[in-house]
Amino acid sequence: MKKIILLILPILALAGCFLSNKISNQNLSYIYKNVSSVIHPEFLVYNFSDDSSRLFFKINTDELLYTKQDDQKFAAVVKVQYMLFNSIDAQVFTDSGSVTVKDSRGDSASNILIAHFDLKTSTNPYSIIQLKLSDMNRKTYDVYFVKIDKSTKESRQTFLVYLKGMKQPYFHNYVAATDSFKISNRDAAATKFFVKYYNRSFKIAPPPFAIDNPSSFDYHPDSVFTVDIAANEYLHFPKPGFYHFQTDTVVSREGFTIYRFTDEFPNVAMPQELIDPLRYINTRKEFEDFASNPNKKLTLDKFWMGMGGNQERSRELIRKFYNRVINANNYFTSHIEGWKTDRGLIYIVFGSPNVVYKGDNSESWTYGESGSMLSINFNFERVNNPFTDNDYTLERAPLYETQWYRAVDVWRQGRVYAD
Repeated sequence: MKKIILLILPILALAGCFLSNKISNQNLSYIYKNVSSVIHPEFLVYNFSDDSSRLFFKINTDELLYTKQDDQKFAAVVKVQYMLFNSIDAQVFTDSGSVTVKDSRGDSASNILIAHFDLKTSTNPYSIIQLKLSDMNRKTYDVYFVKIDKSTKESRQTFLVYLKGMKQPYFHNYVAATDSFKISNRDAAATKFFVKYYNRSFKIAPPPFAIDNPSSFDYHPDSVFTVDIAANEYLHFPKPGFYHFQTDTVVSREGFTIYRFTDEFPNVAMPQELIDPLRYINTRKEFEDFASNPNKKLTLDKFWMGMGGNQERSRELIRKFYNRVINANNYFTSHIEGWKTDRGLIYIVFGSPNVVYKGDNSESWTYGESGSMLSINFNFERVNNPFTDNDYTLERAPLYETQWYRAVDVWRQGRVYAD
């Protein structure tokens, strides 16, 4: 994964506060439109001190344009500009800067470029970085937002994960059964990790009009074990569930959580993984038929052929439906797979929202034009969850019933809703 990376410009720290349009006033719908971006980077924040953070970014170089440079070598040039806000509702940004990365493919077969830069961050519990990532050769750019969490000394952003054989940190918080990995923490005095293992079964999100009274989470773990940090040994988690790492179990419940979903996650490949999300658009009888029929693949094919009416149309329905499932896993996964969450439910059935407004602890989605009486609006509130900061719950209401069944009927007529 290691690439030849040359930092052309240092970070340009611009002191003081500058006026800016509040992020919370901007339509951020593009963050949930995978096809709208030319580059699809991943970001990782590591708070290595109380007032400083390191931002890692990973780019698939197949998405960059390589052109001949002055030295007659082909290279891609990526410029990352950032603005730091104390809050998503802040009127001003407190710091800004940029870094330029030049990548020459050389003889490397890897298509992954990983780089990082450090920045001074406030001691606020939460802050946000707005990033403008530009492909300088193609003269295009996209904008991204990354949240910095300093809410506790055990913040998940004080941990780093390294897969076996990799020198760069791992950007995800889920592993496969075959993965071996190490975990580090910035606290040099910590001698061991306390790990709580949870094996829980979670229901999928109910329709937006249904009254939902979820049971409280049982924090009593299924098992507890320790990891000797000094031993520097690789870990291996074959059992599904989630594993919560802490250096101190007394101060708070916060820590870093590793998830063991399916080995294909965030993709879906096995028949049962393809069947489960269909609960959003099929009838109870159809779902019971899936459960009772031993030939899952045949039942799946029959279901989609019945929806599409012909092979070509059915293939298109399948492609778009499961692309939404995979995107939901990438965008909305918390302590459960993204497709099972409230935001995943709405995203899969209704598609990408036309308008998205984000607050520090909320999201508002609109399908249609903002302010129109004909539009559909969904509001989500962030849940205080020690295992993740990506857990949001929908404000449910009976008025959604007609809109929900209309959207489901569109799918059942062999059409993709919101296309």
